[in-house]
Amino acid sequence: MTTSAQPRAEQLQPQVVERLKQVLNHHELAHAYLLVGPTGSGKGEIARWLALRLFCLHPVNNEPDLTCAECQRILTGNHPDIVTAAATGRQIKVDEIRHLKAEFTKSAMEGDQKIFIIRDAEKMTTGAANSLLKFIEEPGPGVYILMLTSNKSAVLPTIRSRTQVIEMQPLPRAALLEELAKAEVPLEQRSVAVGLTDSITEVQNWCQDNWLGQAIAGVSKWYNQVSQGNMLAFVSVQTVIQKLATDRERQQVLLDLITLIWRDTLLVANGITGDDRLHFIGAQSQLQAVAGQYTMAQLLAVSQLTLGIRHQLSQNINFQNIVEQLTIQIVQTLRGQKHE
Repeated sequence: MTTSAQPRAEQLQPQVVERLKQVLNHHELAHAYLLVGPTGSGKGEIARWLALRLFCLHPVNNEPDLTCAECQRILTGNHPDIVTAAATGRQIKVDEIRHLKAEFTKSAMEGDQKIFIIRDAEKMTTGAANSLLKFIEEPGPGVYILMLTSNKSAVLPTIRSRTQVIEMQPLPRAALLEELAKAEVPLEQRSVAVGLTDSITEVQNWCQDNWLGQAIAGVSKWYNQVSQGNMLAFVSVQTVIQKLATDRERQQVLLDLITLIWRDTLLVANGITGDDRLHFIGAQSQLQAVAGQYTMAQLLAVSQLTLGIRHQLSQNINFQNIVEQLTIQIVQTLRGQKHE
């Protein structure tokens, strides 16, 4: 691990780092924190920054120097007073927490501080979470517990109520695109993906077997047809889009893609072009053609129609019925007077 860890934390979550600096300055560091944010948002980097800052032998301007012996041990994952736990499989079970509890009772090996980092805290079983409560309430001096989660609501309420919750700020588009590039997500897919989520893991899951690429292509084909009033769009729903809608999550993503491509159309109609604002960067010529073909009122009406489709799915309306009905409504909306 390189000495780039600290700047990376500040790059991903500058406001969180500044907040922690102020807490440290006032000697008000809590004994337990719940760091909340999607994968890639910087939870792990923030936890590591705090560990570096607490153990650093020669902090400079309230920053770890990253070069002292303590910092180097943390950066290489070899510090004896930093204990981590994570899910083995789909859950963090009582046995894993039992290991942590045993470490809680031991004194720090080399100083007067110990840090416990629990990754994927939402994966703790109820039994594991309950067994941790006493140690969160009475951790002892110099003991700090950092729990990381991508789903705060899945963490036991009794755990949440005993921690200071720090919400990660949404990643800037440029930073998220950089993370997706590192994950080897193709350019056009990552440009679309940042309009759907800020979770690197979600995007990677969608990219398995090129599902996201197929979904983008399928929605783009449907868009080209429905925007021209071509009822082959109705066939595409049945033969292309429906086949991609293999589960509830993927159905939601497909509906979000539909909303996103019409949102891009509105932006182009308002004179906004370029890769910094649009998501369907591979379809800009089609977007411009559609934007120039219809009135702003028509495009607004279609966009409004797409905004309600995710809610329909949450009401257990059949996915295919939602998209077929939307297709009919869009064709009807666009049959009015076109631009000359």
